[in-house]
Amino acid sequence: MAVEQGVTGGLPVRSSVWPLALLAAAGAVFGALVLTMTASGRDAAATTTQFSASVGGLYLIAGVIATARQPRNRIALLLVAVGIGWFAEDLQVSIDPLVHSAGLLVRSASMGFLVHLLLTFPSGTTHSRIDRGLTATGYLMVFGIVPLSALSLPSLTPNLLLAWPLPFQTVQRIIDGIQLAMGAAVVAVLARRWVLASAPARRVLAPVFGAGLVGGAASVLDAMLGTGPSWSHRVLIAIAHVAMLALPVAFLAGVWRVRLGRTSVADLLVRLSGSPPTQLRDLLAKALGDPSLRIGYTRPDQDNESSYIDSHGRPLEVPPGSAVTAVRRDGRQVAVLMHDPALREDRHVLEAVTSAAALELDNQRLAAEVRAQLVEVRASRARIVAAGDEQRRRVERDLHDGAQQRLVTVALTLRLARQRMERGTTPDDELAELLRRSADGLEDALAELRELARGIHPSVLNDLGLLAALRALAARSPQPVELTAPALPDLPAPIAATAYFVAAEAVTNALKHAGAQHIHIDVRLDTGLRLAVLDDGVGGADLAAGTGLLGLRDRVSAVDGTLTVRSAPGTGTTVTARLPVVSA
Repeated sequence: MAVEQGVTGGLPVRSSVWPLALLAAAGAVFGALVLTMTASGRDAAATTTQFSASVGGLYLIAGVIATARQPRNRIALLLVAVGIGWFAEDLQVSIDPLVHSAGLLVRSASMGFLVHLLLTFPSGTTHSRIDRGLTATGYLMVFGIVPLSALSLPSLTPNLLLAWPLPFQTVQRIIDGIQLAMGAAVVAVLARRWVLASAPARRVLAPVFGAGLVGGAASVLDAMLGTGPSWSHRVLIAIAHVAMLALPVAFLAGVWRVRLGRTSVADLLVRLSGSPPTQLRDLLAKALGDPSLRIGYTRPDQDNESSYIDSHGRPLEVPPGSAVTAVRRDGRQVAVLMHDPALREDRHVLEAVTSAAALELDNQRLAAEVRAQLVEVRASRARIVAAGDEQRRRVERDLHDGAQQRLVTVALTLRLARQRMERGTTPDDELAELLRRSADGLEDALAELRELARGIHPSVLNDLGLLAALRALAARSPQPVELTAPALPDLPAPIAATAYFVAAEAVTNALKHAGAQHIHIDVRLDTGLRLAVLDDGVGGADLAAGTGLLGLRDRVSAVDGTLTVRSAPGTGTTVTARLPVVSA
């Protein structure tokens, strides 16, 4: 994917403009000579000298303007070629047999270039094999079949090339049939391209395609109805001629529209000063006329300029088929615009918009980088909490499967030793008492170890879920703990663990520090999971004073939740956690 570079200055006139300008000037001189030589042979009912001069001249002028705007685009060369070909076609009007005969060879010269122009506008390159085939067929017709037909075409002015005379109608019918097929194919391709085009592309295509479709349709109808002296022939030929005249005018209008498009940049500047940053994308999309526009910013943690984030700091991929234009300020890339490729044809407007919005985009880039860093901090904190939970589960499993099982085995061994000694022939009461006390001490140590393992990470939380773990927590409390909770769905492990540890810490604080006689755990499901622990203790708990509550707040924030503590002195304490994820 190529990135178009934003430009802030005007478009310089490059040296590549001059060859085409000289060619256009030569075409104008050629046209003047042709019009002079053919003035006496023109029919009053046919095209006038003024009309021919206007059409050919406008194509030459449009070509010069096009090459000044886009020196590397072949559209300019095709426009000049159409103008020269148009003048060449008028050679057949001459009453001089030599000039007239030469004119018969190129009597459709402009049509080959015109077909090529319509099929490649505005990029100057063909879009498909159908386009290339039609273009090649058009050139074959006007520079192959038409010159060959001059060998058999009789005319009022002597045709010096006439070798195998055929009836005029026969020759013309063959040419009309080929033109009919060509015109219908070109009209179909242009219509299909218009239907599939995006809104920005249609703005560029509209003037030229409108004139091209009208002219093409008129030529097709004229070929279908015949070219005899009838009112329909005169009307359709007039429409085709007007279309020929309108096509360069339409191109010039498109160029003029691009220049006038800078008024949208002025509107953009006015709106930028009074609009919130959140509307920046909409303002740029309106100024460019591209609703699909997206803004990307280079990731602050990567040197790769093809990796982007959006205004919220989230990763952003370039949509398929989009063009990317870089926006630079003071030599730095501050953003990219992902837009419809057709906007490349409106380089003046695109460059003016990127220049006007560069400062605001730079500000938005800084804000996006901060948001991206915040997103990464949250993700990092969540990873730390998840890693801590995993370590807790691992320690709990190690205690349960390792030390706890060994202690159970030792306690059992001590009891068996005591029983065997008591059944012996010489009982030792003192040793039996020592064995009993050792076994009882191991039982107490096992109970403490189980409680420690539950405090690290209760296995019931993994095995049976949050509700069962809360019930076990309430059952172990020395003071009454009431649990109110609906049936809970399966919860993601981080959410379930966070809710459990909030409840466990709040219950522990109520028992140790608040002297609570009654504790209530309330769980609700609405837009998220809400867990509240209420006690009737002395109150006065401060979220900023204790590391336990602070740790809970960090843990809750790691899963994008919130923790609140209400604890006025003498009124008890309420710890409430709201967690955004409800079910797995």
